[in-house]
Amino acid sequence: MRQLYRLYYRSSQTPSIVSDLDSVVQQIVKSSIRNNKDDGLTGLLLTIQGCFLQTLEGPVDSVRNTYARISCDRRHRDPHIIFQGPVEKRLFSDWNMCARSLAPTDKAILDVINAKGKFNPASLTPQSVHDLLTAVAKIQRRTALDTPLTAI
Repeated sequence: MRQLYRLYYRSSQTPSIVSDLDSVVQQIVKSSIRNNKDDGLTGLLLTIQGCFLQTLEGPVDSVRNTYARISCDRRHRDPHIIFQGPVEKRLFSDWNMCARSLAPTDKAILDVINAKGKFNPASLTPQSVHDLLTAVAKIQRRTALDTPLTAI
């Protein structure tokens, strides 16, 4: 059995995609679902105040190759790995890729990382990213939203 691996990263959204972010994220999710299924990957993509925050989990080579491809994608600027390493189990096994958009009004979710409604990507730690993404995943599972930014 191949070892399970997880990677958390953040990147800035390039200005050219901000005006059509919903459409761009739909395109990302559509291609990610297809590619990730083939590669044995699962994950969650969060768009928040001009940033992408994502986790990828699966076989180590698939995770690293996918991140390498993402880091060269023109829709991302200044990608930064927050955490990578082996893990015991998947956190996001429900989705080959799921995406949610988070707005400043989502104060309760932002409070999970003690941001008090002010998101600062540079201050993210592996634990704060874990807490934020798992909180968003719990809400996603509980509400089972069927919005343009959600794909299961």
